[in-house]
Amino acid sequence: MGTHLPTDKEWDTLVDYAGGKEKAGKKLKSKTGWNENGNGTNDYGWSALPGGNGFSSGYFLDVGNAGYWWDTTEDNADEALGRGMDYDTENVFRYNGSKRDLFSVRCVQDKRKESQK
Repeated sequence: MGTHLPTDKEWDTLVDYAGGKEKAGKKLKSKTGWNENGNGTNDYGWSALPGGNGFSSGYFLDVGNAGYWWDTTEDNADEALGRGMDYDTENVFRYNGSKRDLFSVRCVQDKRKESQK
């Protein structure tokens, strides 16, 4: 079995399962690593870490303050969708970012086909 980047729908499923966009961040964040006591409860073992974001120039910002993760959904030829979390909220938010930007990824395990069971 392989893995893939999550689709926008798969992100929605995770966020809904973890309490909805207003509460899921707290439950998905790791228990350590977030600035200013912005840590989460890591209820599901997802351990979201605040890797910040970067640019093709090699410049990074928001490490410790925010985490951003890509999904596979394109917004247009230059931008794609993803999800983010900040240290000072419990939210998980959707954003669109330039495909040239550097964000984290979390892979989803592919579903097993009937013949693999």
